[in-house]
Amino acid sequence: MKNPFTDRLWISREVRLGIVVAILFVVGAIGLAFGHWRLGITAIGIGIALVAAFYFAVVRPAQIPHDAVLVIRLTGPIEEDVTRSPLDQIMRRGANSLDHLRYAFESAAIDNDVRAIIVEIASFGAGLATAHEIHRLMRAAQAGGKRVIALLRGDDAGLREYLVAAGAGEIVANPDTMLTMLGVATGGVFLKNALDKLRIQAQTLQWKEYKGAAETLGRDTMSPAVRESMEAIVADWEKILVEAIASARKFSPEKTRELIAAGFVSAKFAVENKLIDREGYIEDLRAEFDPKSKRKVFINLARYRRHTIFTRERGRRARIALVHASGPVVSGEAPATGEHISGVATASQLDRASRDERVKAIVFRVNSPGGSAVGSDLVWRAVREAQGRGKPVVVSMGDVAGSGGYYVAAGADAIVAEPATITGSIGVVYAKFNLGNLLSELGVHFDFVKSAPISDAMSMARAMTDAELAQLNETVGHLYTAFTAKVAEGRHLSPEQAEAVAKGRIWSGLAAKERGLVDEVGGLSTAVAIARDRAHIAKDRRHELITYRAERRWLDFRGSSADVSTPWTIRAAAATLGIPSRWAPAMLELLIRGGVMLLCPFIEL
Repeated sequence: MKNPFTDRLWISREVRLGIVVAILFVVGAIGLAFGHWRLGITAIGIGIALVAAFYFAVVRPAQIPHDAVLVIRLTGPIEEDVTRSPLDQIMRRGANSLDHLRYAFESAAIDNDVRAIIVEIASFGAGLATAHEIHRLMRAAQAGGKRVIALLRGDDAGLREYLVAAGAGEIVANPDTMLTMLGVATGGVFLKNALDKLRIQAQTLQWKEYKGAAETLGRDTMSPAVRESMEAIVADWEKILVEAIASARKFSPEKTRELIAAGFVSAKFAVENKLIDREGYIEDLRAEFDPKSKRKVFINLARYRRHTIFTRERGRRARIALVHASGPVVSGEAPATGEHISGVATASQLDRASRDERVKAIVFRVNSPGGSAVGSDLVWRAVREAQGRGKPVVVSMGDVAGSGGYYVAAGADAIVAEPATITGSIGVVYAKFNLGNLLSELGVHFDFVKSAPISDAMSMARAMTDAELAQLNETVGHLYTAFTAKVAEGRHLSPEQAEAVAKGRIWSGLAAKERGLVDEVGGLSTAVAIARDRAHIAKDRRHELITYRAERRWLDFRGSSADVSTPWTIRAAAATLGIPSRWAPAMLELLIRGGVMLLCPFIEL
């Protein structure tokens, strides 16, 4: 039974420390008064040591100058949530976290101790939806009165990097940085001809005509249906880029459309056409804010987070749980490297959050191209059980939340997607490889003893017969029907409405909002606001966002930086197939294993 008084009671760390130190000093004083010198000196010494440790470990690292300049570096992968192993922490390695970036920008926008934000941009790894969210966070900080400067300092800067930079009030580029303004294009890799040359047969099934994931293995070009959906995505992405850049740089839509397809341009060209404000170096910006080169005004992201957590995260607040699901969905044994969603582990995270009496609502962040049907269903069920315990669940979609990534979200109370999010892909694919001809060429032969003609149907040694494929296709159709039924139930659509937006077709967040697949267009902050409303948290009451992660053992040394831990061969294959390298191990394992999958094609700008 919850006690209303203790529920409201909150004691700060300083007060708790003060109470402990006061007790130690009293004990020490009593010990000294009664001649117990060792007890008295020990107690007082411990008290002094606790105060010193708190100051040097907590207070001092959280202090920043009153005129601080926050320097944020966007390089390498930008992950949804970074959980570092002990080895990562010792080595101080790991990727940027979108959570940390979001928290820093939102805090700096209202922090009187921060006078400016410098964002260094050099070939970061993220999708268009993530880039658009960071763009908006920078514009919000600028609207809050902060001076925001973007520095393009990589060898080249594409449209994703430029979209982020356009969120700043000023854009500076290294004189040797090339801007690759190539417009919008996307597509996929088709392997049928290559597999034919290797004498490998890929037998695929897809429900339905827009389900393009299987076409990678079974065709040499896009089908007309998939091309139609890709053309719609490209049009929506161009619209998003034009609107954001035109608004930020005060261009007309026509001029913006012309400039984002200008080709390979120099920094000088960019200045002349007002794409950037000037050429320069990070040293120029440092000299501007710190003429005497004392370097005391500049603070990095990690230090600023310590400062904001220490100064702002105070008082008992309404708790909102944040659960991340990023990467391909797997069931059973997970790959040793890379990022993935374990159906069992993610369901457990949702279960822990929903059973916590302090949690008022759950925000479920999904960034996934789907994968295992069973793993996806485990997560969908956990969402429904959380709702059954009275906890509203609001989904926030990242770069992609398609197929199995949409399946896990379909039952939520509300769904929020970025305008550029790839979502939908409500369909099912099946893939099986016949290696019999290849192995025969290599001198490998198979022989079976069977109880029935169908007993070796799953063997790599032969292709399935037409009758076996027809039976399997019927089963895959049942899975598709179950998928669309869950969508209809969760999104309050009729079966006909659900079927109209399904058929395996991918949609942008903008198009999904128009068709009822998502409720709102926006980022995590929008999802949190909806979660507050669904949980009936008073507007004047503050909240805390607590991340519920999968439990890890202390001796688990797998790093969070997937680009470091993933073998270069897999990273090379990922680059060829257009798969994010941190997702490559799980994605390639799914494709090689085959079977029934809720998988959407991952496409990038």
